Amino acid sequence: MILQEEFAKCGYQDILVEDRASEYGINLDDIYNTKQKPKELLGIYISQQRDELFFLINGDANDINTICNYWDNQIRVFTIIYDKTAIIKKLKYNIVQLIVCSNEILDRKMEGNLLVSRKIIINGNLLDKSKIIIDDDESIELPFHMIFTDTFEIDVDKQKRLEQLLPQEKEVEKILKKPMKRKNETWKNNVTIKSLNINDYECIKEWLDDDNT
Repeated sequence: MILQEEFAKCGYQDILVEDRASEYGINLDDIYNTKQKPKELLGIYISQQRDELFFLINGDANDINTICNYWDNQIRVFTIIYDKTAIIKKLKYNIVQLIVCSNEILDRKMEGNLLVSRKIIINGNLLDKSKIIIDDDESIELPFHMIFTDTFEIDVDKQKRLEQLLPQEKEVEKILKKPMKRKNETWKNNVTIKSLNINDYECIKEWLDDDNT
């Protein structure tokens, strides 16, 4: 999967391209020094509804902690500058640092830091930074990635077992026709006396035990 293509497919626009930032009422100079663009910044993607902003960052460019702290500071300044604007009302709590690293063993500790922005750290092939390749296993980390149900195979054995556990159609009809038994409780000597008899309890216990196996 090409990460940039996945963004485009889900309706996200990279505001670093051409003059798109101004179309959304954003001045890029309020986010970073445009005369010296940070080398780790690969894109800034805004959602079609203008309610999410993803900073696509090359995690190989520096230490993960340093990258996250730097961009948290930049994002904090951006939100302060745009505090009274309509654009930030939707984006303020939906700004994400999407950090792509080429190393297979990832340090994901910073994902727990949600103070300014959310952090998502994934593995990807960064040889061509304009077309970052990520595995399907990594794509599930993307909040906007759709997982279609037809990609899952039905476990036939589990399906059969579930059918055996569920009551048959005739049994369901009998249960529906049977008058519902209301649960009554009375107290005697600080002990709760319930309307269910021993057989009822045994049936429930058997069903629970079988369900947990």
